[in-house]
Amino acid sequence: MRNVPIQTFTHQSPIGHWSVSVWRTDPRLADIVASMWFGEGKVAYQRDRILPSGQSQLLINLGPPQYRIEPGPPEVRVPFVDVWYSGLHQGPIDTEAPHGNALLGVAFTASGSFPWLGENMSGLSDRIIALADALGDGALKLRERLLNTASLEARFKLVERWLLARLKPRTIIHPAVRWAVDRIAATGGRTSIEDLATQTGFTRKHLGNLFQQQVGLSPKALARVHRFRGALDLLNRIDGQVPWVELAEQCGFYDQSHLINEFRRFTGFSPAELARRDRPDSGSVVLR
Repeated sequence: MRNVPIQTFTHQSPIGHWSVSVWRTDPRLADIVASMWFGEGKVAYQRDRILPSGQSQLLINLGPPQYRIEPGPPEVRVPFVDVWYSGLHQGPIDTEAPHGNALLGVAFTASGSFPWLGENMSGLSDRIIALADALGDGALKLRERLLNTASLEARFKLVERWLLARLKPRTIIHPAVRWAVDRIAATGGRTSIEDLATQTGFTRKHLGNLFQQQVGLSPKALARVHRFRGALDLLNRIDGQVPWVELAEQCGFYDQSHLINEFRRFTGFSPAELARRDRPDSGSVVLR
């Protein structure tokens, strides 16, 4: 069977119809890009909530306006019409796409933004910015070129070349940070931060400072996100009665109460409330 560079998945249900195409990324971006994708379609609900993932995102709107909802009071609907960068988040993001969507996205590993963005990442966590504010009009020119490119494969290759051209030796991730980020992910956040520091040969404070600069979150905060995602992934696979105690133990929470509190922090819902809601995908939930 031919190894195709694009895989496309489609969805049709009462909550909407859409397709998501995923690109097989250039190996030179393997430590930086977790996935590159293009999604288009229309949802039948008003608002969804994007949950923390341990990844940051480059988002290029190639279709109608979408909106990010800033909580109030009063609520503010912030239009998204061009190119945004969404840093690592420790809380949910509410969005609306009333006119449908056509969105090209690049999901970066936890340490993947620093090498191409070249910014101190501590100021970008829990934030969404217009990328032109950080990089100038080069981001908008990239979008314009994408709009004038018909083929999806050519669009993905264009974004790859743009990212590769931005990589600079001075923004290489410190090997200790890369190792610790990988270790946190591999253990689902169930690793001791003290052990991470000891094995890197740094003090906990120095490792934390490196993380703030090159990742944007502390090792402890990133581990919390990974523990939550591990529990969420298990919850997504469970059909029927949820074994809360076993779920908490397996994912590294102290007890069921700790699990519930963390879910409320990251989603705004208890695990039971979340399980009852429609889920467009593994990383979001329908609000209304």
